[in-house]
Amino acid sequence: MKNLSLTLCFVLLFAISAFAQGTLQQKFDNMLENTESYERYKVIPRTDLNAFWSEVTDTLNQKQRKIQQLQTETQDAKALAQQARAQLSDVEAKLDESLELNDTIYFLGIPFSKVGYHIMVWVIIIALAVLAVIAYFMFIRSNSVTSRTKREFDSLQAEFEDHKTKARETQVKLKRELQTAVNQLNERRS
Repeated sequence: MKNLSLTLCFVLLFAISAFAQGTLQQKFDNMLENTESYERYKVIPRTDLNAFWSEVTDTLNQKQRKIQQLQTETQDAKALAQQARAQLSDVEAKLDESLELNDTIYFLGIPFSKVGYHIMVWVIIIALAVLAVIAYFMFIRSNSVTSRTKREFDSLQAEFEDHKTKARETQVKLKRELQTAVNQLNERRS
């Protein structure tokens, strides 16, 4: 039983020494060299074993603190990375919003994309150009109709003036003839 506990102690010491620093290994080797042998076993004084175990415990505690420190640093790094990801997603959202705002043009209070705005402007320009061409041709047609109507009116007015003059002359002539006939009739009666 004692042999088993010593063997376990040695195995434990070897396992711990694998994790320990080089000085711990040197102390263990020193302790084994300075021990006495009893039959096929090495006898290690309890004080040396306790001192060695104390150093092993100190080394393990130191390594454990280092592990905890590294875990804390890892958690801090993860939290920092998570925070950076959150900031990146916020920046990306703001960038998308800025790009959308940059790509939006307001016309009469209605938001349009730049492409939609350009298409709408060109449609309006083309529609106005078509209306201008139609208005121009309507003006030309109306102008020609007006000119023709004016010429016809002038011609008709000239004809009317001629007719009026002829009718007046005819009326004057008829009045003279009538007056002459009345005069002759009066002369004959008298």
